Amino acid sequence: MDSSIEFSEKAGRIKEIEQGTSISESLSSSYLHTIAQKLEHEYYPTGSTRFRYPVHLLLKLLIIKCFRKQSYARTIHLLTEEDCFHLGAQLGEDGYILPNSATLHYFVKYRLGVDGMKRLMHLVGEAILLWAQDEMVGIIDSTPIEASRYDKYAPFHPHYSVKMDKAHIFHLGPYPLAMVYSYGTDADPSHLLPLLKRVKALNPQLTNVLLDAGYDSFEAHAQVWYHLNARPCIDIREGAVLQNEGNVDRIRHWVNKLWRAGGDIHAPLAQQLRFLFQNGRVEQVGMHFRNKNLLDPEFSALMRSRGECERVHARIKASVTFHLRRIQHESRELYMILNFVVYQMLLLIGMRAGVKNPTHLSALV
Repeated sequence: MDSSIEFSEKAGRIKEIEQGTSISESLSSSYLHTIAQKLEHEYYPTGSTRFRYPVHLLLKLLIIKCFRKQSYARTIHLLTEEDCFHLGAQLGEDGYILPNSATLHYFVKYRLGVDGMKRLMHLVGEAILLWAQDEMVGIIDSTPIEASRYDKYAPFHPHYSVKMDKAHIFHLGPYPLAMVYSYGTDADPSHLLPLLKRVKALNPQLTNVLLDAGYDSFEAHAQVWYHLNARPCIDIREGAVLQNEGNVDRIRHWVNKLWRAGGDIHAPLAQQLRFLFQNGRVEQVGMHFRNKNLLDPEFSALMRSRGECERVHARIKASVTFHLRRIQHESRELYMILNFVVYQMLLLIGMRAGVKNPTHLSALV
């Protein structure tokens, strides 16, 4: 399976979204068609003559379902003829040909499943990158996904004082690119590496990656730098001190000590750090970058923009169903990723419409 998708070009802007615009009217996108073709190629058997609904139609129906916060049945039942026309549904003798609600459910839970939703998230992330090329700062943070107080599966988190699971999200500026779902009381650093690998596959061009003090460890500093080729800017815990092993002289000492493994003290510093990371000196690499942050007088000013992610989390929860109430335990990861991806696709609409704040979607109905 190819890890990436080639979009023909950065599509032109669409007209500004006016107040009261139907969401179905805004879903005509070459990106969605390209993504749908990729999903159809990867998740449907080739050469089959059985009738199937176009994948791009199913994706548009899922966007409407999640944005309007409806069930599968109500999503199909409440579509108007105008909606069907804008969605590109085929017109038959008895009206527009639409999938049954069970067909839409099957597409989500069994045709794609969790792995298919992760693949869809990757494809949509690539489309967002086309519009966010000027964004060079990444932000990583987790947000609670609240459950019912009577939920017997979700754990109680004493900090948030609710039963919850977690979403670990990577933001490119104000644009969420990737998400990892986890148990509510899991430590954030334990899900950092899977998130970094997911972002690395998108190949964003980054200068800095901002994280809160919950991630402050030598290993986290090293992992962020190694996988994303960006400076790790992790908020420093109280009482942090400079580590002697992070000094350039000690780095060269260990590179020289490992000369039998290919260490070269005449190589550029970045190459020496990469060599140490690959030869079991991960914490020493992290010490170097943590020392760099401790010595930087502008570091605290650099971290101020990290609060943007909290505003994005609030917009996600306001735009789609991003909680666990009335969702079966075995389907929670699937539907949280689905709603996250739908928000990403809605985000593309706002970006293409040139909205000043593209994450603000209140104009759509």
